[in-house]
Amino acid sequence: MEEILKSQASEVREALSSRISKILGSSSEMGVLKDGQVVTKLLHKARMRISVHLQICLATPDDTTFTDTSISEYEIDRAALTIAHAMVNPINVDWDVDRYADRVKLSPPNRDGSATSEPERLKKYFSEAVLGKISTPATIVDRHGRILMVYLPNILSPARLEYVNNATSGLQNSLLDTLPPISDQKKSWRDDGFVVPEGGGEFGAGRITVSPAYFMQRQERLIDPLVTSESYNSKEVQKWLEALTTSELLWNSITAAVAPELFESGTSVFSKVVKEVRRRKNNSAPVDSWPSIFSGLEIIANRTTFSHRDPGGSPSLFDLLVSLGRNHHATLSLADVHAELDYSPGAMVYIAGRVLEHSVGPWINGERIVVAHFMKDAVA
Repeated sequence: MEEILKSQASEVREALSSRISKILGSSSEMGVLKDGQVVTKLLHKARMRISVHLQICLATPDDTTFTDTSISEYEIDRAALTIAHAMVNPINVDWDVDRYADRVKLSPPNRDGSATSEPERLKKYFSEAVLGKISTPATIVDRHGRILMVYLPNILSPARLEYVNNATSGLQNSLLDTLPPISDQKKSWRDDGFVVPEGGGEFGAGRITVSPAYFMQRQERLIDPLVTSESYNSKEVQKWLEALTTSELLWNSITAAVAPELFESGTSVFSKVVKEVRRRKNNSAPVDSWPSIFSGLEIIANRTTFSHRDPGGSPSLFDLLVSLGRNHHATLSLADVHAELDYSPGAMVYIAGRVLEHSVGPWINGERIVVAHFMKDAVA
């Protein structure tokens, strides 16, 4: 079974890469450089051409029968067109990301929903960026073209979204069990902001962090052991991970296209992690079946997320946020660049979470789920 999955993963990566190259043709940023400068006119032409094909794709239903063990040609086309559009739609900020990251201080979030004082403080050293509303596939880059965020709205097909939603609804009780008592005044900000739907809703509310191997808090020395998260051994979580195997395979392939260095790093590190965890006595966790190239996943249900940066990651590592749920119209806000992204179900966002302060405020209608994929610097 493992060899079949590896073969399928390789085929999907190759098909997606080939499709993106064909769509871009000579329209990628490398194809519109003249004397080292991006020719905006050519980028605009490419963007308009790809946008037309993308809109046709989004309006066309997938006529293949969805199965949980395969990825259709339609899904590959949809993903390729979305990624290609993001590539020819760069949005520049006039910073050097390394210098910006060096200046950033990790401040505790404000629980009133406002941004921390950091973006305002950083304006003393860096030009203010005001990007506004973003609703089409785009890439935010620094002055040297280094990526800060890749935004891929509607990249998931309706059938894939429905399938993952149904699988995740099976975690409703497990998620509700993670909620701290209302009377707990000392709860972490990460355990605050949850909105429990009437009757518990379809997904409940709460958060579950799952990892086959991570360092316990304040134990990241070379002599400290990697441990498997307690939730990883849960029958409900294992059932959910098994159900998401092919979906994660697709998301891994998208990562390979969007952030190839991250993909290679994650793939390389995971094989080492498996060997390390296997060496531990009394470890019965099925780490071999971990489906992602990221070292951890966090399922977050129905939470307003306070404006924050993610500790524990390198500025060069991206988090992957997969927006799920039903009928909601959430917005992902980026305080450092004054941007608001349409964060409806089916969107995927790669974000330098250690660099960009981000939040999700109250949303209109429906229930909101996100599966956050992360890779800790100490593990990577």
